[in-house]
Amino acid sequence: MSVGEIIKLLTEVDSDDERIINNIKTDTRKIEKDDIFIAIKGKNYDGNDFIDEALSKGAIMCITLVEHENSIKVEDTIDALYKIASYIRNKYSIPLIAITGSNGKTTTKEILNYILSSKYKVLKNDGNHNNIFGVTETLFKLDDSYDFVVMELGTNKIGEISYLSKLCNPDLAIITNIGSSHLEFFNSKKEIFKEKYSIINGMSIPRLIVNGDSKYLKKIKKYKCGTKKNNDLVAYNINLYDDYLTYNIFIDKEYKIKLNTPCKHFINDSLLAIKASLDYGIDIDTIINKLESFTMLDKRFQIEKINNLTIINDCYNSSYESIVGGINYLKRLKGKKLLILGDILELGKYSKNIHKKINFKLRFLHNKDVITIGKYTKYIKGKHYNNSKEVGNIDVSKYNYIYIKGSRKLNLDRIYDYIRGIYN
Repeated sequence: MSVGEIIKLLTEVDSDDERIINNIKTDTRKIEKDDIFIAIKGKNYDGNDFIDEALSKGAIMCITLVEHENSIKVEDTIDALYKIASYIRNKYSIPLIAITGSNGKTTTKEILNYILSSKYKVLKNDGNHNNIFGVTETLFKLDDSYDFVVMELGTNKIGEISYLSKLCNPDLAIITNIGSSHLEFFNSKKEIFKEKYSIINGMSIPRLIVNGDSKYLKKIKKYKCGTKKNNDLVAYNINLYDDYLTYNIFIDKEYKIKLNTPCKHFINDSLLAIKASLDYGIDIDTIINKLESFTMLDKRFQIEKINNLTIINDCYNSSYESIVGGINYLKRLKGKKLLILGDILELGKYSKNIHKKINFKLRFLHNKDVITIGKYTKYIKGKHYNNSKEVGNIDVSKYNYIYIKGSRKLNLDRIYDYIRGIYN
């Protein structure tokens, strides 16, 4: 059966009371009664092995690559996933804002969702579920009760952003920056820029907001936000404190913005969200109030003070640019610092050189010790361990600040929990 015939079948069964087309799952652990299961086959996983489990849990239909009772066989289940999600997206003329970039996608999405939710009911993808499976899973939840969709789009191969953009058909797109993240999958930052800029490929009218401080984005003739004077929306009079920052913007008059983070690179994320919110009818006073009450996401530069020690938990993910941001923050502080740095992943042939570049930035940070963990952090000067389990006891009493930074797979949470456990 073709995907078009499947959609026809589903929409014939679908009604206001039974929206089965919205109950599509690719994970049998999430299957509930009357769901539809699409069996996805990957390198190390074959969903076709779980058809019986899906049916036993109450799935009314399975879309598969094999012949099976109560199943519809197709040539490509990912294509079926995409086309059914596309049907749902096109069924509703609900504004969709798509966000991509090397860093800051999730933070920008969450800030924007937080502001828009003051006036609208917003659908967003959870966490950083920004690939074909996360995006389609989100679109399967779409119905006419929502006013907005805010969707983060990620990539680790050429053509993926364009592919997802054509699925989402955005009304507005945001590019947060162009950095070194995912260089393993691209030949250069210029190639990353081309990939991110392809977000306009799914738009009938390319409405784009970009970070104008980014080298590759500042040349685009689209609306720019940033800290430099050539931008359309400019943050100025920036004041950085131990655990928050403030800046001013001028729209119809001057306004002061406060963010609950001391890290300067979050300013650009907030500016992008401010501009998008203004475009969709949120007044500036509401935006300012929401920004002042927004708290940073889990393990993204979270600051915790315990007695005389301040822990900066930034071990959700890592990039060269975000490590530099962390080092710049530590340079402003007085006291003894410990940096615990894990690998930056997905850099491919650039891994060695990018990790070595961090040494230059560390030269200007005084009164510090450095612990490195992983495969490539051995190129950073410090006490090196292969993994987080090897790190023994840390004499935390020696330090005023401990900065924990690395990609999730390095399990640096273990060290964070150890340090907190000393005080508890």
